[in-house]
Amino acid sequence: MPAINELGIMYSHTCNIECRHCGINSGPKNRDRMSLELAERIIDEAALIKPAIRTIVFTGGEALVHPEDIETLVERASDLDFETRIVTNGFWGKHPEKGRRLLRRLRFAGLTSLNFSADKYHLEFQPASTLHSAIAIAREMGYPITVSFTHNGPEDICDVFAELYGVDRDQLVRFEPSSPASLQDFQAQGSSRILVSGGRLVGMGRAAEYPEEHYLTSLDTFSYGGCQEVGQRPVVYPDGTLQACCCAGGKLSTFAAGNVHREPLADICARMTGRTHFRFINTMGPRRLYEVMAEARGFDVAAPHPSLCDLCVKATTGVAPRTVDGILEDWAATQLLSGKVKPPADRTPSGGLQG
Repeated sequence: MPAINELGIMYSHTCNIECRHCGINSGPKNRDRMSLELAERIIDEAALIKPAIRTIVFTGGEALVHPEDIETLVERASDLDFETRIVTNGFWGKHPEKGRRLLRRLRFAGLTSLNFSADKYHLEFQPASTLHSAIAIAREMGYPITVSFTHNGPEDICDVFAELYGVDRDQLVRFEPSSPASLQDFQAQGSSRILVSGGRLVGMGRAAEYPEEHYLTSLDTFSYGGCQEVGQRPVVYPDGTLQACCCAGGKLSTFAAGNVHREPLADICARMTGRTHFRFINTMGPRRLYEVMAEARGFDVAAPHPSLCDLCVKATTGVAPRTVDGILEDWAATQLLSGKVKPPADRTPSGGLQG
């Protein structure tokens, strides 16, 4: 398995809004939160992991409902030579002067980049003008702009985002996390355009309550090929659980690698990178995972699915981690003995940036 590229810290599940597509049920009443001391220890322990982790991502919930704590954590991560990113819905853009003061303090603390979350679900709570203001403030502070955008349909995500938010289409560039150029590499070019990273709904949390919103497609619409999210961009949830992938919503035991309350982060990460399940997703991809698990468990491979990430979720829900590893190891052994050729190593776009 490739090295961990970035580590997400989901500091809390509290958010100023309560979007109905949220897979982790964040909202104003959700008070799940890790302590500042735990978050600091996670950053310190992350600095000891080799090969070195490049980026610490602060997400939620809405990370900036705890601005002073996040400022402290950004500074600590920056002092340890991490790149840092905050995922935010940009609510602070509603009050521009306060927003400027907030971003100025974060810039002094060492914040590297901002990643906005925006889509039709966010628009049910925050007008487009709030995001426009937040983006303008971020540009004043010299931050490159990235937007994570959820869309359920075949349309181009940049076209849809431009229409929904009244943004000049020529200012938008689609960003694929699976592309050779990294987010940091693009940012280093100093582009004034907005990167848009798209993804479809995963049927978890509140998103599961709105099946009519899901854009269902057959299994053959998803390409074969490895997903580089799992294991390379893990997330520590407020309760201390390290999940190998943010798209699992912190709810699946098959994606839980361990808990930082009980053992060092480095030990958990070492075990995670050794899991057959995650190596299989990296190399063979979610579609092949689903096909193998469907054959072993006897469920319908013809069933439609809302997203690529949903394939991983549905394939292993309710199955013990050791059982998943065993099924995949048996399948791989059979393939090796039969001399069958591996599927093509094309890259299917993953679920998007964390958050």
